[in-house]
Amino acid sequence: MKTFERTPKNDEATGFLNEKQVLERIPVSRRTLCHWRKTGRIPFVKMGARVIFHWPNVEATLLRLQQGGGL
Repeated sequence: MKTFERTPKNDEATGFLNEKQVLERIPVSRRTLCHWRKTGRIPFVKMGARVIFHWPNVEATLLRLQQGGGL
């Protein structure tokens, strides 16, 4: 199972990632990511035809959806 990466990337100076970069960090298909985006499940920014994701906001959203882990 893929885990979240915590190593800095070149684009992390601004915190924005494209779809490919987000998919490298989370274990979901492209179709699932698109569905989450269209249903408002994860935050994104659309600039014309380009879609970018602010990684700190995406990560925070995913952590809020996290279940279990407690004893």
